[in-house]
Amino acid sequence: MHYGKLLLLVLASAQMASAAPVDHTTTDAKKGASGGGKPAVQEKAADKEKPAPGKGNPGRGELPKPPAPPTQPTQPPTENQYSGVGKIDAVTRQTGGDVYRLELVKAIPLVRVELKAKLGRAKIYSASLVTDKNDRVPLRQLTGINLSDGNQPTSSEILSDTSNIVAVEILAEAMGGESAVDIIAYSTKEAPRLALANRIPEFSCKRSIDALLKDKLDPVQLWVGRAESSAPGSVQEKFAGNQLKEQVRDFASTIRSGGSYTSLGYLVTLINFFADQYNSVRVGGVSEPAYRDLLQAGNDVLMIAIQNELPCRKFPSDTLIKLSSEFYKKLQSMPPDARARGLFEKMTTRVRDYAPDQYRKELSAANLSFRDADNEGIKYYRAYVTSKDGEFFKETSKSMSAYAFMVAENALKIEVKMMDVEQRYQLIVEFQSKYNSNGEYPQAVAQRYLNILAEQTFGFKLFH
Repeated sequence: MHYGKLLLLVLASAQMASAAPVDHTTTDAKKGASGGGKPAVQEKAADKEKPAPGKGNPGRGELPKPPAPPTQPTQPPTENQYSGVGKIDAVTRQTGGDVYRLELVKAIPLVRVELKAKLGRAKIYSASLVTDKNDRVPLRQLTGINLSDGNQPTSSEILSDTSNIVAVEILAEAMGGESAVDIIAYSTKEAPRLALANRIPEFSCKRSIDALLKDKLDPVQLWVGRAESSAPGSVQEKFAGNQLKEQVRDFASTIRSGGSYTSLGYLVTLINFFADQYNSVRVGGVSEPAYRDLLQAGNDVLMIAIQNELPCRKFPSDTLIKLSSEFYKKLQSMPPDARARGLFEKMTTRVRDYAPDQYRKELSAANLSFRDADNEGIKYYRAYVTSKDGEFFKETSKSMSAYAFMVAENALKIEVKMMDVEQRYQLIVEFQSKYNSNGEYPQAVAQRYLNILAEQTFGFKLFH
């Protein structure tokens, strides 16, 4: 009886077991499902390794992904430049111009700057950037240029300096009427925001960076002394040379961007000093290229000032002759193998050769009478004929006399119309005598005067 009940219970258990689903999950897998194991993570990682639909491996009919673009391009990419515009609505007509400072609301690096006239014409004497460390970066391609309304913008050079810029400064003058100028700044960071600061009043040469240059020359001299006192090729000399390079770079940047803020007297003193030091320092030492670079910087500043007629650096012809004469005397005192001789000679010659053209401008502005202009011509003609062949100023005197006689000739054409017969006759007698003076007076000039006098008197030329 009991055995029958037990048999029925066994058969019922077997039926229940066959109806339940079979669970093949291991004990570890169960633990993983509850958070104790790692198979679920491994399964997801395996899924990631499988190529997604439509994204098969390269080489099976699909192109690979392109490489990432470089993070620091060697040149500013034009497609990623952002621009901002600052406006100068009324450029001064005051002779010599005025300094305009456009400040950046946020200091950022700039890659270039453009200037464009929006009204009238403007002369840009100089342009520079001011960094957040108060250093100045000259914009050479925007120095000594003329802007005209309707022309394309004039661009600066590409700027590789990554310093943050706080302001753009230009020295500008309106030419012949009202003028307005736009300053367009470009950056690869974000669009620059420019705001015109208060105009710097009374620019008129009262400022000077002479004291600043003197301060910056002290560390140059300090490291020159340390370099010269060290053994050639030693670690000490190399270290001093690296420090010297930084100080020279800072000094050259300051003097080049100073524009009209450097007095002529101090500039000449620096040029002479750099030439002397360049000649005297150790050959092959680290101080040699330092003084060469400083002498070149001084020469560049002087040439730009002469060519562009900066308002604080006026160079009348007599100043140019005096300056070139002083340089020439110093050049003559240098030994033939002096290191500074080549650069110094080139500078001296260029200063001298600017004198005749400057003299021509002065004659045109002076509105001289015939007699005054003729006297000017005689003065330089005598200097020419009394100079020996090859003398430094011989050809200069010849050119200046030719300009003066040209002005005198034009003045005579006007004045002769207001002369009576007797006045014209007396001039004919005077210049006929000079025509026959055997070289004491330029015969060709006397002949041109006589032709003018004869044409007015008789209606035809006496001389052909």
